[in-house]
Amino acid sequence: MKFVVTLIVAFFIFFNSQNPKNNIQGTWLMYKVIQNGKDVTLEHDPYHERFLILKSDCSFESGGRPFGKNTGKYEFNENENKLFLDSDTGPEDDSFWNVTIKSDTMFWRGYGSEWAEAFELIQVKKK
Repeated sequence: MKFVVTLIVAFFIFFNSQNPKNNIQGTWLMYKVIQNGKDVTLEHDPYHERFLILKSDCSFESGGRPFGKNTGKYEFNENENKLFLDSDTGPEDDSFWNVTIKSDTMFWRGYGSEWAEAFELIQVKKK
């Protein structure tokens, strides 16, 4: 019986670690911002403190200078690896991203407009 319970627990842990939706949840620290192929990280994160928290209830919180705090909801389509951030500040701050997760690093590429497509973000999961 212990073997069966151990097997079920191991399967549950393996399944959750492989589920992209679970992998996207957590606290992410801004690592790099690329705009039109140019590294603009120092403009977007001059104090090295920007963060994004993706919560299990599909809400998010972001913060750090110079842009301050933001909250809202997110939708992650794990089949297409697409992330939508629906900001509480209004539609002008909403964003669409193609996402790739490799281990503790998340790569974002904007889509939906010429402005968005100019941006790539790299975020690292806080341990």
